[in-house]
Amino acid sequence: MRNQILQQIITALGLRNSFFLREIDIQIYLANYFINSNLYDNVFIEYHIPSNLIPNYQWGDNIYIDIVLEKNGIFYPIEIKYKTQTQVLPLLIFGNNINVTLGQQGASNIGCYDFWKDIKRIELFEQTFNNVDRGIVLFISNDPIYQVPPGNQNVGYAQFSIHQNRIIPINSFLNWNGNLAIANGRPPITTNYNYNINWNPLINIPNHHYILI
Repeated sequence: MRNQILQQIITALGLRNSFFLREIDIQIYLANYFINSNLYDNVFIEYHIPSNLIPNYQWGDNIYIDIVLEKNGIFYPIEIKYKTQTQVLPLLIFGNNINVTLGQQGASNIGCYDFWKDIKRIELFEQTFNNVDRGIVLFISNDPIYQVPPGNQNVGYAQFSIHQNRIIPINSFLNWNGNLAIANGRPPITTNYNYNINWNPLINIPNHHYILI
């Protein structure tokens, strides 16, 4: 089922021919796609889990999963991130095409960490709950900096880099290379699986690429 969900997301993204303005636009678009497929018993958005149900959870009290799919009593969590740089794009507003500007989010070091945080959360859901299968993380960006390896491997975020073709072996320990300031509230992460980072273009949305893992 997980492979089928991955393929559905790839198909849905390939069919999209208008821009996403916010992360919630991606969430709603995919949730509607899943609902209209009639393949799932339930499609949840902003699925809440009290953090005290997950032993040693390190990122605060509130957990809201972007999308959770249920099929035959098995649950598949999906986390979504959308990191942008400034880009002028057309938007249909009340029947008129108007140019709007995507915001400049910056802080790609934190964006990289947020990706691995979502990966770890997905792993924790599967590890903690017997009826949760391995989930999925979708990361979309129009900022090419994410696809490029850091020039200095000792820079704080280097271990969290999500550059093209990066391979993360199972049980990798990712930390901030001693950069204690940025590490505050962002603890190290140990992965439960192997991960291969592969960026793919959103074929109908200029300058946008995604990781699906």
